[in-house]
Amino acid sequence: MKKILLLTVTVLTIGALTAQPTAGLVGHFRLDGNLTNSGSTSMSAAAFNTTYTVNAAGAANKAMQFAGTLTSYISITDNTNLDFAGDFSFAFGVYIANITSNQGFYDNGLNYGGCGVWFFGSDNTLRFNFKNGSLGAVAVLPANQWRAVCVVRSGSTLRLYVNGVQVAVGPEGTTAISYPNAPVLGQMYFAGIGGNYNPIVNGGKMDEVRLYNRALSAAEVAQLVGASLPLKMGDFTAAKKSTGIELSWETITEQNTAYFDVERSSNGTDFTAIGKVTAKGNSVNKQNYTYTDKSPVPGVNYYRLKLADIDNSYTYSRTIAVKNSSQLVSVELFPNPVSSTLQVQLPSKQKETVNIFIADAAGKIIYSKQMQLSEGNNATSIPVLHLANGMYQITLENKEGKQTKTFLKQ
Repeated sequence: MKKILLLTVTVLTIGALTAQPTAGLVGHFRLDGNLTNSGSTSMSAAAFNTTYTVNAAGAANKAMQFAGTLTSYISITDNTNLDFAGDFSFAFGVYIANITSNQGFYDNGLNYGGCGVWFFGSDNTLRFNFKNGSLGAVAVLPANQWRAVCVVRSGSTLRLYVNGVQVAVGPEGTTAISYPNAPVLGQMYFAGIGGNYNPIVNGGKMDEVRLYNRALSAAEVAQLVGASLPLKMGDFTAAKKSTGIELSWETITEQNTAYFDVERSSNGTDFTAIGKVTAKGNSVNKQNYTYTDKSPVPGVNYYRLKLADIDNSYTYSRTIAVKNSSQLVSVELFPNPVSSTLQVQLPSKQKETVNIFIADAAGKIIYSKQMQLSEGNNATSIPVLHLANGMYQITLENKEGKQTKTFLKQ
């Protein structure tokens, strides 16, 4: 995915701009200069002959690079938390330096009926194994480019996603499962051939390793793309007008960008494309885009953008929710309580610039931004995934004064 930098008006950020699912997240290794597990269970990791390096956004010490040898890998002490017999999901960002060699990304008993994700160089195939059944997708991992990979076991079905797109689906195998060895990242392990084999080639990288004890939905997989392929995405706003719901977004620079698909959902999960906006393609100047949904559904409309490149790779923006109502007269928040993304509805009598603040229980401002409002009802979304649980106040300030609402992060 080529990088698209979307204008951000956030002054103080609070975590990733795209909300990532946390339910069932047993293991989360960010690889941000350390091997800390921020998942919900007790597990640890140790790295051997690896170095921290830049991630897809170019930030230093935000990904792990491997040396291309059998002594270069990450071993996970999972305390059986990854010994899945039921549904599970495994997501990560990966960058491989060539596509001619076999390369292991994750092995937890692949040769014993367990899970394995790896690249088969002889036929250019990304593979997902479980119960010794193998699912594959050809030519989905180009050399020297970051990709977001997610594998899902749901019931007896295996699914393989790249950049939020399902690239393969099929049945699992029938071999009984056992987990005799520790899970490993960066290569594969089989005691029958002497231990480690198929290391990621020299210069290969991994980032944002996430392991769930449940099957992620397609929408949740799409949400994870922004974590594995960090794009500097900023405001994506909406305004309810007499002609429909107008969506607005901006880019600062574009490289080989093809188009934006506008997708809508009535439940926040099942999205359908309702329109397409052609991108500028290549630009070093700020570009503005709008799209009006002339037939929004009654109630809440959820929108997201599918950002597509000329090489047919793509990722998604965060989701924004808009209430299709002309009756909104004050600031409105939902869901409340909230766990990941707070949807904010903002009324305005005129076109104006407003300030938005979030303060914690002690009154400390932990988030601040400016937003351009149109006359009528406006909408924006604010990520709150990484806020500590507790009560917060959000304040809208304009020339007429202030409106303050309270929300619970849980």
